[in-house]
Amino acid sequence: MKSIIGILVCLLSVSMQAQSFDELISNGDKLYDEKKYLESAEAYEKAFVLEDGNASQYYNAACSWALSGDTINSVKYLNLAADNGWKNLKHIKSDKDLMSLHNVKVWSEVLAKIQANLEDYEKDFDKPLKGQLEKIYVQDQTLRQLYQTAEDKFGRESDEMKYFWKLVSEQDSLNELEVIKIIEEKGWVGKSLVGGQANMTLWLVIQHSPLETQEKYLPLLKKSVLEGESSGSHLALLEDRIQMRNGKPQIYGSQITQDKDTGKQLVYEIWEPEYVNQRRKEVGLGPIGDYVKRWGIVWTIEQKEK
Repeated sequence: MKSIIGILVCLLSVSMQAQSFDELISNGDKLYDEKKYLESAEAYEKAFVLEDGNASQYYNAACSWALSGDTINSVKYLNLAADNGWKNLKHIKSDKDLMSLHNVKVWSEVLAKIQANLEDYEKDFDKPLKGQLEKIYVQDQTLRQLYQTAEDKFGRESDEMKYFWKLVSEQDSLNELEVIKIIEEKGWVGKSLVGGQANMTLWLVIQHSPLETQEKYLPLLKKSVLEGESSGSHLALLEDRIQMRNGKPQIYGSQITQDKDTGKQLVYEIWEPEYVNQRRKEVGLGPIGDYVKRWGIVWTIEQKEK
Protein backbone atom coordinates (compact mmCIF):
# COMPACT_ATOMS: atom_id res chain seq x y z
CA MET A 1 0.00 0.00 0.00
CA LYS A 2 2.83 2.37 0.85
CA SER A 3 4.50 1.92 -2.51
CA ILE A 4 1.20 2.47 -4.40
CA ILE A 5 0.60 5.73 -2.53
CA GLY A 6 4.17 6.78 -3.36
CA ILE A 7 3.57 6.12 -7.06
CA LEU A 8 0.32 8.07 -7.00
CA VAL A 9 2.00 11.02 -5.28
CA CYS A 10 4.80 10.90 -7.85
CA LEU A 11 2.36 10.83 -10.78
CA LEU A 12 0.36 13.70 -9.27
CA SER A 13 3.54 15.72 -8.85
CA VAL A 14 4.55 15.13 -12.48
CA SER A 15 1.08 16.08 -13.76
CA MET A 16 1.10 19.29 -11.71
CA GLN A 17 4.47 20.23 -13.15
CA ALA A 18 3.48 19.48 -16.77
CA GLN A 19 3.50 22.54 -19.00
CA SER A 20 0.61 23.52 -21.24
CA PHE A 21 0.86 24.11 -24.97
CA ASP A 22 0.89 27.89 -24.49
CA GLU A 23 3.54 27.69 -21.77
CA LEU A 24 5.79 25.55 -23.95
CA ILE A 25 5.39 27.89 -26.92
CA SER A 26 6.16 30.87 -24.69
CA ASN A 27 9.20 29.06 -23.33
CA GLY A 28 10.36 28.29 -26.86
CA ASP A 29 10.11 31.99 -27.72
CA LYS A 30 12.00 32.97 -24.56
CA LEU A 31 14.79 30.44 -25.14
CA TYR A 32 15.15 31.66 -28.72
CA ASP A 33 15.61 35.23 -27.43
CA GLU A 34 18.26 33.87 -25.07
CA LYS A 35 20.01 32.21 -28.05
CA LYS A 36 19.45 28.75 -26.55
CA TYR A 37 18.35 27.41 -29.90
CA LEU A 38 18.33 23.66 -29.28
CA GLU A 39 16.39 24.07 -26.03
CA SER A 40 14.01 26.42 -27.82
CA ALA A 41 13.43 23.90 -30.62
CA GLU A 42 12.81 21.12 -28.11
CA ALA A 43 10.26 23.26 -26.25
CA TYR A 44 8.35 23.82 -29.49
CA GLU A 45 8.58 20.09 -30.23
CA LYS A 46 7.00 19.25 -26.87
CA ALA A 47 4.24 21.79 -27.50
CA PHE A 48 3.33 20.24 -30.85
CA VAL A 49 2.94 16.85 -29.19
CA LEU A 50 0.09 18.39 -27.20
CA GLU A 51 -1.56 20.42 -29.97
CA ASP A 52 -1.14 21.37 -33.60
CA GLY A 53 0.53 24.72 -34.04
CA ASN A 54 -0.18 27.57 -36.43
CA ALA A 55 1.97 28.73 -39.33
CA SER A 56 3.92 31.27 -37.27
CA GLN A 57 4.65 28.77 -34.48
CA TYR A 58 5.91 26.18 -36.95
CA TYR A 59 8.03 28.82 -38.65
CA ASN A 60 9.59 29.85 -35.32
CA ALA A 61 10.35 26.22 -34.57
CA ALA A 62 12.03 25.89 -37.97
CA CYS A 63 14.25 28.87 -37.17
CA SER A 64 15.33 27.39 -33.84
CA TRP A 65 16.06 23.99 -35.43
CA ALA A 66 18.10 25.66 -38.18
CA LEU A 67 20.13 27.69 -35.70
CA SER A 68 20.75 24.57 -33.63
CA GLY A 69 22.25 22.92 -36.72
CA ASP A 70 19.40 20.47 -37.43
CA THR A 71 18.41 21.16 -41.04
CA ILE A 72 16.17 18.08 -41.30
CA ASN A 73 13.84 19.21 -38.53
CA SER A 74 14.03 22.79 -39.75
CA VAL A 75 12.79 21.78 -43.21
CA LYS A 76 10.10 19.62 -41.60
CA TYR A 77 8.69 22.59 -39.71
CA LEU A 78 9.02 24.97 -42.63
CA ASN A 79 6.89 22.57 -44.65
CA LEU A 80 4.35 22.49 -41.82
CA ALA A 81 4.36 26.29 -41.77
CA ALA A 82 3.75 26.35 -45.52
CA ASP A 83 1.02 23.70 -45.26
CA ASN A 84 -0.70 25.88 -42.66
CA GLY A 85 -0.66 28.99 -44.83
CA TRP A 86 2.70 30.71 -44.29
CA LYS A 87 2.98 33.23 -47.12
CA ASN A 88 5.68 35.75 -46.21
CA LEU A 89 8.02 34.92 -49.09
CA LYS A 90 10.08 38.10 -48.76
CA HIS A 91 10.81 37.39 -45.10
CA ILE A 92 11.82 33.76 -45.51
CA LYS A 93 14.22 34.64 -48.33
CA SER A 94 16.01 37.24 -46.21
CA ASP A 95 15.75 35.53 -42.80
CA LYS A 96 19.31 35.04 -41.51
CA ASP A 97 18.08 32.27 -39.20
CA LEU A 98 17.51 30.07 -42.24
CA MET A 99 20.70 30.78 -44.20
CA SER A 100 21.94 27.23 -43.58
CA LEU A 101 19.02 25.88 -45.60
CA HIS A 102 19.67 27.79 -48.81
CA ASN A 103 21.86 25.04 -50.23
CA VAL A 104 19.58 22.20 -49.13
CA LYS A 105 17.99 20.45 -52.11
CA VAL A 106 14.39 20.90 -50.90
CA TRP A 107 14.76 24.65 -50.19
CA SER A 108 13.33 25.57 -53.59
CA GLU A 109 10.36 23.26 -52.98
CA VAL A 110 9.56 25.03 -49.72
CA LEU A 111 9.78 28.42 -51.45
CA ALA A 112 7.47 27.19 -54.21
CA LYS A 113 4.84 26.22 -51.62
CA ILE A 114 5.05 29.62 -49.97
CA GLN A 115 4.93 31.36 -53.36
CA ALA A 116 1.71 29.47 -54.11
CA ASN A 117 0.25 30.54 -50.74
CA LEU A 118 1.15 34.14 -51.48
CA GLU A 119 -0.36 34.09 -54.96
CA ASP A 120 -3.58 32.60 -53.65
CA TYR A 121 -3.74 35.20 -50.85
CA GLU A 122 -3.16 38.09 -53.25
CA LYS A 123 -5.40 36.94 -56.11
CA ASP A 124 -8.04 39.61 -55.41
CA PHE A 125 -5.64 42.39 -54.40
CA ASP A 126 -5.40 45.82 -55.97
CA LYS A 127 -1.77 45.24 -56.96
CA PRO A 128 -0.94 48.81 -58.15
CA LEU A 129 -2.30 50.27 -54.89
CA LYS A 130 -0.47 47.65 -52.84
CA GLY A 131 2.77 48.55 -54.61
CA GLN A 132 2.20 52.27 -54.09
CA LEU A 133 1.59 51.85 -50.36
CA GLU A 134 4.53 49.50 -49.87
CA LYS A 135 6.78 52.10 -51.51
CA ILE A 136 5.47 54.69 -49.04
CA TYR A 137 6.20 52.22 -46.22
CA VAL A 138 9.87 52.15 -47.26
CA GLN A 139 9.94 55.95 -47.38
CA ASP A 140 8.39 56.19 -43.91
CA GLN A 141 10.57 53.60 -42.22
CA THR A 142 14.05 53.64 -43.75
CA LEU A 143 15.43 56.75 -42.04
CA ARG A 144 13.65 55.92 -38.78
CA GLN A 145 15.40 52.56 -38.66
CA LEU A 146 18.75 54.34 -38.97
CA TYR A 147 18.19 57.05 -36.39
CA GLN A 148 19.79 55.22 -33.45
CA THR A 149 22.97 54.61 -35.43
CA ALA A 150 23.03 58.28 -36.47
CA GLU A 151 22.36 59.47 -32.92
CA ASP A 152 25.11 57.25 -31.48
CA LYS A 153 27.55 58.64 -34.03
CA PHE A 154 26.66 62.35 -33.96
CA GLY A 155 24.89 62.92 -30.64
CA ARG A 156 21.24 63.75 -29.95
CA GLU A 157 21.63 67.55 -30.02
CA SER A 158 24.07 67.70 -32.93
CA ASP A 159 23.55 69.65 -36.16
CA GLU A 160 23.70 66.33 -37.99
CA MET A 161 20.72 65.00 -36.03
CA LYS A 162 18.77 68.20 -36.57
CA TYR A 163 19.33 67.72 -40.29
CA PHE A 164 18.40 64.04 -39.99
CA TRP A 165 15.02 64.85 -38.44
CA LYS A 166 14.50 67.64 -40.98
CA LEU A 167 14.76 65.01 -43.72
CA VAL A 168 12.33 62.76 -41.84
CA SER A 169 9.84 65.60 -41.43
CA GLU A 170 10.04 66.53 -45.11
CA GLN A 171 9.42 62.93 -46.17
CA ASP A 172 6.56 62.62 -43.67
CA SER A 173 4.84 65.62 -45.28
CA LEU A 174 5.13 64.08 -48.75
CA ASN A 175 3.88 60.71 -47.47
CA GLU A 176 0.95 62.39 -45.73
CA LEU A 177 -0.22 64.09 -48.93
CA GLU A 178 -0.07 60.82 -50.85
CA VAL A 179 -1.82 58.74 -48.18
CA ILE A 180 -4.58 61.30 -47.59
CA LYS A 181 -5.29 61.29 -51.32
CA ILE A 182 -5.62 57.48 -51.20
CA ILE A 183 -7.92 57.57 -48.15
CA GLU A 184 -10.11 60.30 -49.61
CA GLU A 185 -10.51 58.39 -52.88
CA LYS A 186 -10.67 54.78 -51.67
CA GLY A 187 -11.26 54.89 -47.91
CA TRP A 188 -9.10 53.17 -45.29
CA VAL A 189 -8.16 50.25 -47.54
CA GLY A 190 -8.02 46.97 -45.64
CA LYS A 191 -5.84 43.88 -45.55
CA SER A 192 -8.11 41.94 -47.90
CA LEU A 193 -7.50 44.52 -50.65
CA VAL A 194 -3.81 45.40 -50.25
CA GLY A 195 -2.31 43.03 -47.65
CA GLY A 196 -0.94 43.61 -44.17
CA GLN A 197 2.08 45.81 -44.83
CA ALA A 198 0.30 48.14 -47.23
CA ASN A 199 -2.64 48.46 -44.84
CA MET A 200 -0.22 49.20 -41.98
CA THR A 201 1.32 51.99 -44.07
CA LEU A 202 -1.86 54.04 -43.76
CA TRP A 203 -1.61 53.88 -39.98
CA LEU A 204 2.13 54.62 -39.92
CA VAL A 205 1.78 57.75 -42.01
CA ILE A 206 -1.24 59.04 -40.07
CA GLN A 207 0.60 58.20 -36.82
CA HIS A 208 3.37 60.56 -37.97
CA SER A 209 0.97 63.31 -39.09
CA PRO A 210 -0.29 66.47 -37.32
CA LEU A 211 -2.92 66.07 -34.60
CA GLU A 212 -5.78 67.40 -36.71
CA THR A 213 -5.04 64.79 -39.39
CA GLN A 214 -4.94 62.01 -36.79
CA GLU A 215 -8.27 63.07 -35.29
CA LYS A 216 -9.90 63.36 -38.71
CA TYR A 217 -9.05 59.82 -39.84
CA LEU A 218 -9.27 57.99 -36.49
CA PRO A 219 -12.98 57.06 -37.08
CA LEU A 220 -12.07 55.42 -40.41
CA LEU A 221 -9.41 53.28 -38.72
CA LYS A 222 -11.90 52.33 -35.98
CA LYS A 223 -14.40 51.21 -38.60
CA SER A 224 -11.73 49.20 -40.43
CA VAL A 225 -10.73 47.45 -37.18
CA LEU A 226 -14.37 46.55 -36.43
CA GLU A 227 -14.61 45.04 -39.92
CA GLY A 228 -11.49 42.93 -39.29
CA GLU A 229 -9.56 44.82 -41.98
CA SER A 230 -7.01 46.60 -39.77
CA SER A 231 -5.12 45.85 -36.57
CA GLY A 232 -6.55 46.72 -33.17
CA SER A 233 -3.03 47.42 -31.92
CA HIS A 234 -2.61 50.14 -34.55
CA LEU A 235 -5.83 51.76 -33.39
CA ALA A 236 -4.64 51.59 -29.78
CA LEU A 237 -1.34 53.33 -30.58
CA LEU A 238 -3.05 56.06 -32.56
CA GLU A 239 -5.57 56.66 -29.77
CA ASP A 240 -2.73 56.90 -27.24
CA ARG A 241 -0.87 59.43 -29.36
CA ILE A 242 -3.97 61.58 -29.79
CA GLN A 243 -4.65 61.45 -26.05
CA MET A 244 -1.09 62.50 -25.26
CA ARG A 245 -1.08 65.34 -27.79
CA ASN A 246 -4.31 66.61 -26.25
CA GLY A 247 -2.74 66.56 -22.77
CA LYS A 248 -4.87 63.64 -21.59
CA PRO A 249 -3.78 60.30 -20.05
CA GLN A 250 -3.14 57.55 -22.56
CA ILE A 251 -5.07 54.28 -22.48
CA TYR A 252 -2.67 51.53 -23.56
CA GLY A 253 0.73 52.77 -22.37
CA SER A 254 2.36 52.97 -25.79
CA GLN A 255 3.71 56.52 -25.58
CA ILE A 256 7.12 57.18 -24.04
CA THR A 257 8.37 60.64 -23.11
CA GLN A 258 11.62 62.06 -21.80
CA ASP A 259 12.36 63.94 -18.61
CA LYS A 260 13.67 67.32 -19.80
CA ASP A 261 16.02 67.67 -16.84
CA THR A 262 17.49 64.18 -16.60
CA GLY A 263 16.99 62.90 -20.14
CA LYS A 264 15.49 59.75 -18.62
CA GLN A 265 12.82 57.89 -20.60
CA LEU A 266 9.39 57.75 -18.92
CA VAL A 267 6.00 56.22 -19.67
CA TYR A 268 3.57 59.03 -20.38
CA GLU A 269 0.66 59.22 -17.88
CA ILE A 270 -1.77 56.28 -18.16
CA TRP A 271 -5.44 56.19 -17.20
CA GLU A 272 -5.99 53.50 -14.52
CA PRO A 273 -2.46 52.08 -14.97
CA GLU A 274 -3.26 49.05 -12.79
CA TYR A 275 -5.55 47.76 -15.58
CA VAL A 276 -3.34 48.61 -18.54
CA ASN A 277 -2.28 45.03 -19.28
CA GLN A 278 -5.92 43.94 -19.46
CA ARG A 279 -6.61 46.66 -22.01
CA ARG A 280 -3.43 45.88 -23.95
CA LYS A 281 -4.34 42.21 -24.19
CA GLU A 282 -7.77 43.08 -25.59
CA VAL A 283 -6.16 44.83 -28.59
CA GLY A 284 -3.36 42.33 -29.18
CA LEU A 285 -0.53 44.09 -27.34
CA GLY A 286 1.86 42.28 -25.01
CA PRO A 287 2.45 43.13 -21.33
CA ILE A 288 3.58 46.68 -20.71
CA GLY A 289 6.52 45.49 -18.60
CA ASP A 290 8.00 43.76 -21.64
CA TYR A 291 7.21 46.71 -23.91
CA VAL A 292 8.96 49.39 -21.82
CA LYS A 293 12.15 47.36 -21.32
CA ARG A 294 13.43 48.55 -24.70
CA TRP A 295 13.73 52.05 -23.18
CA GLY A 296 15.35 50.76 -20.00
CA ILE A 297 12.15 51.37 -18.01
CA VAL A 298 11.10 49.03 -15.20
CA TRP A 299 7.31 48.71 -14.76
CA THR A 300 6.39 48.31 -11.09
CA ILE A 301 2.62 48.88 -10.91
CA GLU A 302 0.83 45.68 -9.94
CA GLN A 303 -1.75 44.63 -12.49
CA LYS A 304 -5.42 43.84 -11.83
CA GLU A 305 -8.43 42.74 -13.84
CA LYS A 306 -12.01 44.02 -13.75
